[in-house]
Amino acid sequence: MQDNAGFYAPLQYQQLWLWLGLVLLLLVACWYGWILWPVRKAAPKTPAGAHGTSYDLETLRASCLSAIDTLEREADAGRLPGRDAHQRLSLLVREFAGAATGLPATSMTLEELRRNGLDQFAVGIALIYPNEFAPVAMQSVRDSANTARQVVRAWN
Repeated sequence: MQDNAGFYAPLQYQQLWLWLGLVLLLLVACWYGWILWPVRKAAPKTPAGAHGTSYDLETLRASCLSAIDTLEREADAGRLPGRDAHQRLSLLVREFAGAATGLPATSMTLEELRRNGLDQFAVGIALIYPNEFAPVAMQSVRDSANTARQVVRAWN
């Protein structure tokens, strides 16, 4: 016996699902394009020491020397432990050099400082280094402060 109900073709998908799928694919493609597209422009390269005038350097030098004096007074008064004072001295001098040159001097090793032409600066930092990391300071905060002052004053 034959079935009189006849043959039913498979149901067709609605057009809405096709368009939703295409829109979803387009959104995913746009998202990948947005993620992978370089968004930052490269910073213009400036040579070391070309940032400011001598007045700016003198102002920077004066503020750094003032900060060194303040730090030395705090350490002498006992408000700042010797090791912390040595670490802050190194940071002050490195921030001064970084501001004067535009280099990231606060995170550079001595070898990197030398490679960037900051030999005298590296020598001064090397004199402060042992006191920053030694369990017992090899020289007083006053001596390290004098070294830091010499480095800042000798800066060209």
